[in-house]
Amino acid sequence: MSARPAGFRLLFFCLACVGIGQSMLFSILPPAAREIGISPFQVSTIFATSAFLWVFVSPWWGRRSDVAGRRKIILTGLLGYALSMTLVAIMLQIGLWKMLPVAVLYPLMIAARCVFALLGSGTGPASQAYIADRTSREDRTAGVALVSAGMGLGETIGPGVGAALAAVGLLAPLFFSSALAVLSALAIWRFLPEEGPPRRREEDTGPRLRARDERVVPFIAVNTALQAVRATTVITLGFLLQDAIGLGPRETVQYSGIGFVILALSGLFAQLFLVQQLRPTARLMIRSGSALMLAAFVVFCLGASFTAYAAALALLGCGLGLLRPGSAAAASLAVGAHEQGSVAGLLGGVAVIGNVVGPMVGTRLYEVAPIGPFLMNAAIMALVLVYVFASPRLRAVA
Repeated sequence: MSARPAGFRLLFFCLACVGIGQSMLFSILPPAAREIGISPFQVSTIFATSAFLWVFVSPWWGRRSDVAGRRKIILTGLLGYALSMTLVAIMLQIGLWKMLPVAVLYPLMIAARCVFALLGSGTGPASQAYIADRTSREDRTAGVALVSAGMGLGETIGPGVGAALAAVGLLAPLFFSSALAVLSALAIWRFLPEEGPPRRREEDTGPRLRARDERVVPFIAVNTALQAVRATTVITLGFLLQDAIGLGPRETVQYSGIGFVILALSGLFAQLFLVQQLRPTARLMIRSGSALMLAAFVVFCLGASFTAYAAALALLGCGLGLLRPGSAAAASLAVGAHEQGSVAGLLGGVAVIGNVVGPMVGTRLYEVAPIGPFLMNAAIMALVLVYVFASPRLRAVA
């Protein structure tokens, strides 16, 4: 591995803290929203509106990190995430206390989540660019996978931490995740090494990397599909378990938490064992990840028990753990050193269109039939698998 392993470990820890909060939020929000009177479709729009802003803001943060330096942007993102989680928790508590009507609370929930998009969207691209700055071409895939695994670790332990903190209060996990993000920001500010001065704006004279650049279009397309199916699954999973198995609100939180642990553990296995030990090529990771994700949604469509859904989540997590870092590393290798922040921002930003469209269509399909979102996801991943083998640029990935 490369030059600054201590910095990599610190980023791993900080992204794990974000993952803890995200997994707790996805477990808590659906049942809590139902108690308040917010519908499944409205829940999807809370996330989708934030994701829509993310599309435009994340690429800007990525380009900004090329000029201002990675550490400043990572710090801004972590503090923005902490603020957003605090505001979401406050809005949920107000709703549970029935202090505001849903018509007022719902837009406030959207606004609270949008803070994450406006500020928090800088952490991901700046972190990935930090890794790219400090890895060779041979180590790029493993480096990206290592830091990506930080989010997976957080998603693994998050439900357990949330269950323990729920004894204090339903929303205590969200306030805890906000405090973790602040501590992470302090650690980044104090300990993350940043070599070299930021580039001045007048030095940034090259053409701006754009989403239609043929070097990155295939990777953006694959990541958009990945984001769509993942977000749709995460948002509808709680509803599926509650309705298909017949669970109450508290049981739904528990079973959803178990499901998210399975999803995260399998992703962690792929990123920390398969990638780090076997060192597969980015091309193999993209192909095998796509195939595993397609298999996961086939199992979702055929299954009708928690055991089947757990198996599907294990396949999905392993597929995501290969496809996401594989495509990110391949995109990083496709551009120059001065474009690392830009490509990370584009990949994490434009691809979030999937987070907007997927859940909104998926929740509508869910209202028709619970299997609808998973049939949609299977169709998307079947198309991705064909594209992965048919695209000349994806076939040429090393």
